[in-house]
Amino acid sequence: MADNLDYYAILQVNRNATLDEIERSFERLSRTYDPETSRKPRAAQRHAEVKEAFEVLSDPDKRRDYDRDLRSGEREVAGAVLPSDVLSNRLVLATAGALIASVIGILVVIIVIGGGDGGDDLVANPTTPAVTPTPAPTLPAQSPGVPDDNPPDVTGTENLLESGLVYIDFAPGAGEVAQTGDSVAVNYTGWLQDTGERFDSSISRDSTYGLTIGAGGVIQGWDEGLPGLAEGGTRRLIIPAELAYGEAGRPGGTPPIPPNATLIFDIILVDILTKAPAAEASP
Repeated sequence: MADNLDYYAILQVNRNATLDEIERSFERLSRTYDPETSRKPRAAQRHAEVKEAFEVLSDPDKRRDYDRDLRSGEREVAGAVLPSDVLSNRLVLATAGALIASVIGILVVIIVIGGGDGGDDLVANPTTPAVTPTPAPTLPAQSPGVPDDNPPDVTGTENLLESGLVYIDFAPGAGEVAQTGDSVAVNYTGWLQDTGERFDSSISRDSTYGLTIGAGGVIQGWDEGLPGLAEGGTRRLIIPAELAYGEAGRPGGTPPIPPNATLIFDIILVDILTKAPAAEASP
């Protein structure tokens, strides 16, 4: 059993997942990463990891021992309790075609105009004007889970950037590394540092959250903090107010973000949907 693998993340299930959920996820991911048919990078490696994770989590005794090691901190992934597998199902909405794209576009406009209803708009950049989004790859679907009410304890090296942003990779990924300009699918949970109160999470939804790193569509702390995170990895961002909602806060959120609030986000890079276009060579 490899000590640095997060089996729950690999199977894209929660720590409280039932055996049926584990089995369904294993069957789906086995097909996705079948070395005989998959064109995904490192399909054989991912397929082996999925099989190893299933062998542990489907066996009550092995799962109990694995969970005990996580709680005791004997495994490097002890802090990782959220689904972070790099697997995706891009065919889920493909048959809906233009109809789904139209509905999503309408919903995005309603959310942007209405604001203050919680959800994805709580991570949106408050200073960037809303624009009509260009068509994006289908986001991976997921089984809704239960996010942590308070930030869980994590272990890892704290990295301080010049901007004041702190990040901790407490569950390193094994996939491709995200860079500025990549379109990615993530899962996240956000808390207020002062109170520990959770104010937003994508874990409880039936789809991951998509963004393009560095495009200004999210708060600055995300654009600065996501490059360098590998697929399947979980990174904690501790974002000072000036890289989030500043002196004004987010009074219309549900719950609201107070002025000068430092935010904590645990972000799981589920998949890199599209890579940034390669820079053209100078003539």
